[in-house]
Amino acid sequence: MQKDNLYFLGLPAWGFPAWSRRFFNDTPSRLANYAHVFNTVEGNTTFYRIPDEPTVARWKEAVSSRPFRFCFKLPREVTHERFPDLHSLEKFLHVIEPLEDHLAPLLVQLPATVGPDDLFKFEQVFGLVSERYRFAIEVRHLDFFHEPELLDKIYDDYGGGRVMLDSRPLYFGDRNHPEVTKALHVKPDVPVVAESRNRIALIRLILHPDLISNGPYMEEWATHVSEFLRDEVETYMMIHCPNNLHCPTLALEFHNLLREKTSLDPLPPWPIPAEQHSLF
Repeated sequence: MQKDNLYFLGLPAWGFPAWSRRFFNDTPSRLANYAHVFNTVEGNTTFYRIPDEPTVARWKEAVSSRPFRFCFKLPREVTHERFPDLHSLEKFLHVIEPLEDHLAPLLVQLPATVGPDDLFKFEQVFGLVSERYRFAIEVRHLDFFHEPELLDKIYDDYGGGRVMLDSRPLYFGDRNHPEVTKALHVKPDVPVVAESRNRIALIRLILHPDLISNGPYMEEWATHVSEFLRDEVETYMMIHCPNNLHCPTLALEFHNLLREKTSLDPLPPWPIPAEQHSLF
């Protein structure tokens, strides 16, 4: 599935209950089964709770035979409080250390309340993270999109990558769809910047549950990703949807679009026989 260890395709989770017996099973574990198909995942659980060491050890064992990477989000007390909790950051960075080569760039997600004048508060965060790991930064304050150069110092000093968030399928699709209405209150509507930094591209594409609405956006991102791979940019494509049930199907569709633009193998066979996949 990989192209010279540059292309990583994944979903927002590996254990969504509705995927059971449709896409993944628990043999030998749900994570190991997921990692048979996809080679990365967004680790959103770390935003809410720092895992303990036995949990991290189980995660490592589950993917030990696969070229798999976890894209963990920094804890919310580090990024979403008035001042970063550096003690929690140190604890988090220590506990994930055993995962070693199974770590993707860490996701530093700054909320819309953090603008250019607040970046000084995060200098220590960027410094501590960059000493041991790679990272990618996601911003939501509109000033960063009106003046993209405001982030240049972070990229230059700490080597971070760019997170590219695209929620256009939700905002330009059917907003009255029952699965979308609620999502519009939590998913940001920010301009799309399809530009990598420091040879890292982390794309979070939030697609519409009305699958026909997604075509132009998936086609556009397939083109961007093919260009990133051509330029040897390490690329992480995370496929989201307000209803996670649709994510595996959408990821397969994206992968097949990308295969038309660059040399990639098909996704590995799904762990459950194809005739049992009700969404295919």
